[in-house]
Amino acid sequence: MAKSLRSKWKRKMKAIKRVRYGEKERVVLEKMLDDAKNSGTLKTAQDIKEDAMDTTAKSEHNHTTLKNEHGNYPKWMSQKKVDKIKKVAQKKKVNKKLSKKRAKV
Repeated sequence: MAKSLRSKWKRKMKAIKRVRYGEKERVVLEKMLDDAKNSGTLKTAQDIKEDAMDTTAKSEHNHTTLKNEHGNYPKWMSQKKVDKIKKVAQKKKVNKKLSKKRAKV
């Protein structure tokens, strides 16, 4: 799509900048790495895995109904969303009763 002279020029200049800034960034990163090695703050992958935060916390809210054991919704949920979920649940309940009634007849 971009075939105009202006866009070709811009692409060319971006490529040149990418090379120039890439070299500068590489130098900065290597300097940071050397500083970290010298100061002794460089961690290995094993150290990072051991220090990782425990993310196995179980939610107290049901993931389908979003209610907890007392029937309350989470604090972060807006009242509009709560009303919408209640409305959907009510429709499901009515449909279930109707289908049972039709099955008997």
